[in-house]
Amino acid sequence: MTKKKYVLLSLVTRKELPKEPYGRKILSLFYDIYPLLAPQYANYYEPVNNQVNSAAEALEYWGYDPFLCRRKNTIVGSWYISEDMNKITWVNLEYNWSPKVDWFKFFKELISATSVYFGYVHVFTEREIEPAAVGSAIGSFTRGTPAIQLKKGIPNLGWGNYFGEEYVKEIDVSLLKKHGFDVQKLGEGYVFHITENLSDVIDSYVSFDERRKLLKSLFRPDLFQKYERYG
Repeated sequence: MTKKKYVLLSLVTRKELPKEPYGRKILSLFYDIYPLLAPQYANYYEPVNNQVNSAAEALEYWGYDPFLCRRKNTIVGSWYISEDMNKITWVNLEYNWSPKVDWFKFFKELISATSVYFGYVHVFTEREIEPAAVGSAIGSFTRGTPAIQLKKGIPNLGWGNYFGEEYVKEIDVSLLKKHGFDVQKLGEGYVFHITENLSDVIDSYVSFDERRKLLKSLFRPDLFQKYERYG
């Protein structure tokens, strides 16, 4: 989707999401708790034009790869969920920006529902949206980061991030807290965010980016890819 501001939630998990109980658990989170984000159309190929009005109806398409969804009104959005050859599932959700949603709370609930080992939530504006090669650090960050891209390093930190499994050892919790970053234990990992509000990325981008640079400096340098358009 082409728009001026969009929220991206990108997560990877080693759990077999196409199998139960994940489908019903994840879809119920949307239809029961976050109806403004719930799918209105679903399919496993384009065009995504089969209307769905409940978790039960959306489940008819859940076991296919990829699982595709769309929302066409209120908060417009799209889903792409696919499993790679190593059985790692990539969950990529993109929505028009809206202050009506507590995106960080939603992010944490989605982490719990999908048992991910890495993920981020970020709102993108013209400040960060730019043409970039597929597979480049910028391209991987702005479009979502599948597991294969993480092998080269983390493309960039979003406003909110989750480090689990092999990434837990990368976090010095006391060091991050010492510099004023909120770090919370969640499942087998840690969730943390850069500034107080996700909207700071929109309203105070320069300050947000300075905080992000500081946060990245608290990790080992080679944990991250060189943030370039091509590479």
